[in-house]
Amino acid sequence: MTHIEVNETTLYYEMSGSGLPIVFIHDHSTSHQIFEPQADYFSKRAKVIVFDLRGNGRSGKMNVEISRIIDTQCEDLKGLLDELDVVRAVIVACSSGAMIARKFAYLYPERVINMVFVDSYFHGGDAALAGRAMGIFEICALAAHYLPAEMFMRSLRITYNKWLSAYHILRRELLQERTTELIKQRLALRQADSFGFAAGLQIPVLCVTGNLNERVLEQAKKTVAQYPLARLAILDDAMYPSHLCQPQHFNRLVLDYLQDQQCFRQAASGK
Repeated sequence: MTHIEVNETTLYYEMSGSGLPIVFIHDHSTSHQIFEPQADYFSKRAKVIVFDLRGNGRSGKMNVEISRIIDTQCEDLKGLLDELDVVRAVIVACSSGAMIARKFAYLYPERVINMVFVDSYFHGGDAALAGRAMGIFEICALAAHYLPAEMFMRSLRITYNKWLSAYHILRRELLQERTTELIKQRLALRQADSFGFAAGLQIPVLCVTGNLNERVLEQAKKTVAQYPLARLAILDDAMYPSHLCQPQHFNRLVLDYLQDQQCFRQAASGK
């Protein structure tokens, strides 16, 4: 277990391999373990950094105001990279973790080589209006997180019957959920509009999603449309999270993309 003190909190992280730095950012309801298949694969080819965002997994408490959560988590990531002497990195982010990646790239574009978003959803528009528009259904959905995790195991098992490795990872994440901090982060995401600056980001982006969830696929298409240097890749026989449903195909897809973008060569030359 490796912890590091940054930005007045404690972050849990794991680093393995050497070469091109690749940082994996989980979503706001899981931990670094959501990228286990990717960490094992890419650590044989690059320097892999997985970590738990503040308020998640084994990292410190969510001790900031809701309006400051996203920016603070970006500052945490910068502090972590500074401590690890990582100047520039590829960022791979899942679901709402892409919100952190996008804001980080906007605040510190010189620190990002390339980005890969997995099942990223479109989140833009009037943040203030979104904050007022929370309906009864969403309030109930958030409150449901306080119910015992065991109540959801059967439906989880049925949903991921075809992808048992994904089920086992998601089951473990559900059992260790930090509910109050998860809800704070969900509220922070509702207030955030990370696409207001997307058109100005000259950083390549690969958006990956599965073909079995039409809503997530449409969200991914909207995300791609926000960036001048973005492309979409669709994995067959995969639903959210697509990188766990089809880890081998996902890993190969991302590796080919990074090679095509000459990311490994950039890292080797120090550019």
